[in-house]
Amino acid sequence: RLLASLAHSVLSDYSADVRAYSARALEWLSADIHFPMPCHRILLKALTTASQWTKTTCIAEALKMQASLSENRKPMVEHPGLLDAIATLSLLDGITDDEVKTCAISALERLSKEASTRHIMVKNEGVMTALTKATFANDGADDDFPDEGTPTALLMKTALKNLAEHM
Repeated sequence: RLLASLAHSVLSDYSADVRAYSARALEWLSADIHFPMPCHRILLKALTTASQWTKTTCIAEALKMQASLSENRKPMVEHPGLLDAIATLSLLDGITDDEVKTCAISALERLSKEASTRHIMVKNEGVMTALTKATFANDGADDDFPDEGTPTALLMKTALKNLAEHM
């Protein structure tokens, strides 16, 4: 019930402070809740719901942190709506969305490391759109280092390479 309440507060509380603190609480809890804990599925649902709020990086950071642990990757990819939520964050285009977008792209790259779920990821339209768009993004960072590419683009190229055999 706590996780669901925090996700609800992130989206609907009238106070910006309460929304921010609720998002931060979900980020902190995601550092300690992992598969196969019984509440892991509930955390994933809360993060999926709360991902609609992008005023801070808390939720995207939580998703990236979850994707960092190999035991969490399969449950994340298989969780209803989670890939779509991360893909949506990866496609954000606002002037203040860069950090959230980068966290989400990092989460996708980490999820692509799980060989057993790559076939699911390649069938997700949002994921493939996000990967393709980020791979060919030009945010000006590569003007100084033409051979380097942007860090985000390099993450997505890695993810696409991981998923290529399942396309």
